[in-house]
Amino acid sequence: MSVSGRLLILGANGFLGKNVIELLQDKYDYEVLKLNGKSDLDLTKDNLLSDYLAKNNIDYVINCAAFLGGIAYGYDYPAELLSKNTMMASNIYEASYKNGVKLLVNPISNCAYPKNQSLYEEKNFWDGAPHESVFEYGFAKKFFVALGNAYYKEYNFSSVNVVLSNMFGPYDHFDEKKSHALGALINKIYQAKVNNINKVEIWGTGNPIREWLYVKDGADALIKSLKLNEGNYFFNIGVNKGMSIHNLAIIIAKVIGWDGEFIFDESKPDGAKEKRVLGEFGQKHLDWSPETKIEEGIKATIEWYKMNISQK
Repeated sequence: MSVSGRLLILGANGFLGKNVIELLQDKYDYEVLKLNGKSDLDLTKDNLLSDYLAKNNIDYVINCAAFLGGIAYGYDYPAELLSKNTMMASNIYEASYKNGVKLLVNPISNCAYPKNQSLYEEKNFWDGAPHESVFEYGFAKKFFVALGNAYYKEYNFSSVNVVLSNMFGPYDHFDEKKSHALGALINKIYQAKVNNINKVEIWGTGNPIREWLYVKDGADALIKSLKLNEGNYFFNIGVNKGMSIHNLAIIIAKVIGWDGEFIFDESKPDGAKEKRVLGEFGQKHLDWSPETKIEEGIKATIEWYKMNISQK
């Protein structure tokens, strides 16, 4: 199925949004409009997005907008995470339906899956609550999936909710407060290297296992979803391969060339013990699966960090 028409990227100035825009420019041929963030249009406000869609005759929307951060951010701002993300979800679905958008594509964090599961399969998505360390953000992402079901049942409105593994890559956050583990580790280990520090502290035990997705692959999954036929879609993008935080740190240290000691602060939360994503269903829908191996992605991310973050 070929796609033509006007494509709007929400959250175009964020981590995922910037990579979606770059990939669209490099590999695809769409008429692309973008809303960078709250300064362009506040998605939590009623009617603002609806008015924009009406004025600009938008056919397709990829929604990369979110209010988010790492585990530390979630503990500090739980009410904001829940309220702002659910308000955005409601407004995006209602505005898209009312203004004749043909297909809405949403990335869904895998933290929306139940906390007692280690291998995430679509059929088990509603079998429990998210882990308490990410409850509010994960619940808000479950709400997106529920809206997808409801709007298709009542209005025959088509959308795609795509569960993505923990992403990393260019334009990521690298500070400990807002980043996920991989970005924070790159920053800590690189700074230890350049400042001749022989110890790096890691939150928790280092034992939690996570599956990581290079952001270019995540962006590609969203763009490829635009070619799906009308319907209500919900599927994972993943490869069912995890790695402990400790082993991740070892790989990062090797690439950077730092040979110091890791100190584990076990007073800090680990989060869920294990997260892996079964991606067979998504692979069938898109006829595609993630292409970047984690070692390749880490090397590319560190090079981007050196050029864009460490020099500041």
